[in-house]
Amino acid sequence: MKFLRSVFLAFPLITIMFAAKAQTLVWQDQTSLYSLPTGVQLFKGTNPADPDFLAYYYKVDMAVPAIGVRPYLVANPAQVHQISAQKGAYGAINGGYFSGGTSVSSVIYPGQVKATNVTSVVRNGMNYPLIRPLFAMEQGRQLTTRWVYHHSYNFDDIYYYTQPLPYACNAASPLPAPTKAEGTQYSNILFGLGGGPQLVKNGQINITYCEEIFWGSGVLLTDYRPRTAVGRTADNKAILFVTNNLRIPDVAELMLSLGCTEAINLDGGGSTAMAVGNQSLYNQNRAVPTVLAIVHSDSLNIPPTPTFTKIIDTGDPGVTSAGSWFPTANPGSWQSPSMLHALGTSSQYYRFPLNLPAPGQYEIYGWWTASANRATNTPFVISHAGQTTTVPMNQSQQGSTWAYVGSFQFSGTPDENVTITAAATTGAYVVADAIRIVSYDPSLNINIISSIVPVSGITVPLGTPKPQALAQLSPQTQIVTNLNQVFNVDLQWDAPDYNANQPGTYTATGTFELPEGVVQSNPPMLLQVTAPIEVQQAAGLRPEAYSGIKVIKGVGQGRYLISGSTSETLQLSILSADGRLVEKYSLSGMFSQTVQLPENGNGIFVGIITGPSGSRYFKMLSL
Repeated sequence: MKFLRSVFLAFPLITIMFAAKAQTLVWQDQTSLYSLPTGVQLFKGTNPADPDFLAYYYKVDMAVPAIGVRPYLVANPAQVHQISAQKGAYGAINGGYFSGGTSVSSVIYPGQVKATNVTSVVRNGMNYPLIRPLFAMEQGRQLTTRWVYHHSYNFDDIYYYTQPLPYACNAASPLPAPTKAEGTQYSNILFGLGGGPQLVKNGQINITYCEEIFWGSGVLLTDYRPRTAVGRTADNKAILFVTNNLRIPDVAELMLSLGCTEAINLDGGGSTAMAVGNQSLYNQNRAVPTVLAIVHSDSLNIPPTPTFTKIIDTGDPGVTSAGSWFPTANPGSWQSPSMLHALGTSSQYYRFPLNLPAPGQYEIYGWWTASANRATNTPFVISHAGQTTTVPMNQSQQGSTWAYVGSFQFSGTPDENVTITAAATTGAYVVADAIRIVSYDPSLNINIISSIVPVSGITVPLGTPKPQALAQLSPQTQIVTNLNQVFNVDLQWDAPDYNANQPGTYTATGTFELPEGVVQSNPPMLLQVTAPIEVQQAAGLRPEAYSGIKVIKGVGQGRYLISGSTSETLQLSILSADGRLVEKYSLSGMFSQTVQLPENGNGIFVGIITGPSGSRYFKMLSL
């Protein structure tokens, strides 16, 4: 615990002009009053014109490896200084919003979603989807704020977005919920604490109060009240701030003045509190379920980087079952629904083949939707290295998170599996959902292909030859390995059923080879992607379009001059005889474009001019 020292020292004073109050705010460094570690500073703020005004902030230097910041969610709400004492923290502030003892703001631990930001609110009798921010520590101890949306309770379904949904205050109708395609999977987050609204973004005040739908709530922009906020500076220091009497715009201005390039508002009002060790610096005697704490790095409990990970869901190929299983109506399944079965025998089961890449030590985790009627001793039967081990799992708890089953030595043979059976003896139902396999065995530090990034399709005008159509598809895609490494691979495209003279949609298949250092999955994955090619006769499409454009063989080998005028924006593509894209130009207005053909191949190239009115093809020679 950190206790108040009895010796008071002379403190340096820092004064800033705080425009929102039109007064001078004086900061006093109080770090020496407490047993705070290197890298943590504590400041107290007062306003000479307002003796009742009070503010505090911590500055935490993330460049000091022995300290860090992280959220905590506790089962039994308590005052901030009590939670700080329970966790052995150097200090803490209150966290995000909550209802009763339940957090309605995100709380993220490494690989775990402990609580989610609300994904919708009711306004005008309707459900309004929304995106709200969180303060995060990412891999590499980098601090940031991001707008996030939880597409499910799964850690892999946390996505971040460049901005919240574009609501105006008192919007008359809801907007569509965000899609995964519009965002980015938040795969590198370690810790996160939600709140809102955003206060500072990219070094500027950016209060997205209306966009995050705080209108219609008890969180107001105009009232003076206790406030809590958190931010990060350009040099990756955390600012943890509380005050007893400011408006939200004032807090945004103040966080910017403290050097924050990113900042969000946290729950305020009666929840605002700050502690140093087990002592309260400011509080209103209110119990809260979440805090943001300053801790020794040992308390971060950041797991080492796995050398192998794999997730198997009930709906995946190779998974088998026997008995009368049925899907749950409860939320929180992995991807395919959690499957329930009444208590029964070991002949009623879900079996997950592991297909591990090599012998080694692997950890097994289970995912399920918890409920009071679930068995507390559901058998997880692990077949490994010629042995069978049964582990009873309590499925009335640890729902919608990865629950540790055990660590086992596996031989990597095809007969190894995890089987969940109905042979429990408590509760009413057992659950089968998903299995996660993780290893930190250094001998498994190999890249195994785990996913392929899809490729977008194209639309071409009627009469486009197949080589020219295929040349417009992406020449590359990316593969992702089990170690989350990304590789670019070259695609070889073909579309056997393609008919340039028949409108319709044709499927192109792009094949590739695994790059050096990446091995095939088990079972093997098809090393290909598909993309649709739509042959479309648009209104007004004419093969003779742009016939007034001149194509003149210039002086010198392989030199051409393309000239003319157009009121449209045209694309000029130069393709080799085998359909590869060589050059691409944009033509508009009065234009004169020189093209120098490369000296390769058989010397024959195809030029294509395309635009809203059609396409024109012409042959070019590099000889």
